[in-house]
Amino acid sequence: MNVLIFNNVRENIKRVINKKCGLNLSQTRLLLFFDRHKNETLTMGELAQALSISLSTLSRQIKQKKTAALITVERSKKDSSKSLNLNNDGLAKAQELKKVLKQIEEQIFSTWSDEDIQDFDNKLQVIVNNLSAEEV
Repeated sequence: MNVLIFNNVRENIKRVINKKCGLNLSQTRLLLFFDRHKNETLTMGELAQALSISLSTLSRQIKQKKTAALITVERSKKDSSKSLNLNNDGLAKAQELKKVLKQIEEQIFSTWSDEDIQDFDNKLQVIVNNLSAEEV
């Protein structure tokens, strides 16, 4: 089996998201994170930790013009920390993204039964677990 096929799938999904939503991978992750967590306001440090990225990486990402247009950043009055969450444009973009992801999912699995999809999902989870448990 050619395990690099996973990269082809990833790249194709990224391309569709970029074409239909105008988002890169870091913006996609950010929007989906806030959507899953009900747009809870977090400090930069909390968000970086939750996304498993460095604070400097997160800082660079939120300074991107497209990303900055989707979030609200507030400076703390007590210290130098910043808190962020999605603004109305970000919330709308998250909904648009979820619709596109649903379309991608429907296209991928259009000829599969619910049982086939569940079996595939279970096997993918085993792959993720195997890769997490051991360094390859």
